[in-house]
Amino acid sequence: MPPLDQALTSRLPDPRTGETRQRIIETALRLFAEHGFRGVSVRDLSAAAQVNVAAINYHFGSKQGLYHTIFETVLDEDEARFAAQIDAVAALLTRAGSDPHLLTAAVQALARGLVGRLSAFDHLRLFGVLVARELAFPGELFDLLYRRRAEPVLRLLARVVGAAWGLPPASETVRLTANVLHGNMASLVFSRPILGRQLGWDHYTPQRLDQLTRTITDLICRAIGLPDLSAPMVSRADTGETL
Repeated sequence: MPPLDQALTSRLPDPRTGETRQRIIETALRLFAEHGFRGVSVRDLSAAAQVNVAAINYHFGSKQGLYHTIFETVLDEDEARFAAQIDAVAALLTRAGSDPHLLTAAVQALARGLVGRLSAFDHLRLFGVLVARELAFPGELFDLLYRRRAEPVLRLLARVVGAAWGLPPASETVRLTANVLHGNMASLVFSRPILGRQLGWDHYTPQRLDQLTRTITDLICRAIGLPDLSAPMVSRADTGETL
């Protein structure tokens, strides 16, 4: 077992100190987002979280262990929702074959899941900063992000594009297109303040979430030649989606 994994698994959370552990994680998320991993010392973390240095080592093994735990914690919070969405879209694609309307419904389900996650986390903005750093300088946590979030979505997008174009999902053209579409969807995480400034949205209402979902779905469908959403949005019951 790698040293980092040993550090994480050997420090099981103590129910009596769960509040302290959570406070350290939330404090570290803010400090790492503001100053970067290298710009924050263990002493900085302990002072801001109002704990001693030993508490950080006890709960996380090291600063690197704490940083890794932040990613695991945020992804774990979203895991059930994300897995349900991926399973529902995969089932919909299996039913769809080359049916353009069901393929549009699959795109819509993917878009709705992304938009739902945009509004789900109070700390998403801070976590987005950490994600941007990992994408700029890929390392161990880039592999975690790719495996747990990017790859499953890219696999489904490739199935949609391939079915729409009559090409195998493994085709380089299909995978390149899926990556471009995914990049446009993912950019919403980082351009959220721009969206808010342009449209005057200080928060997401259900109507705004639906509007954003429609816009993403229409753009993707137009790009790959699928029907747009001029008809009412496909219901979650119809797609088997759980959000």
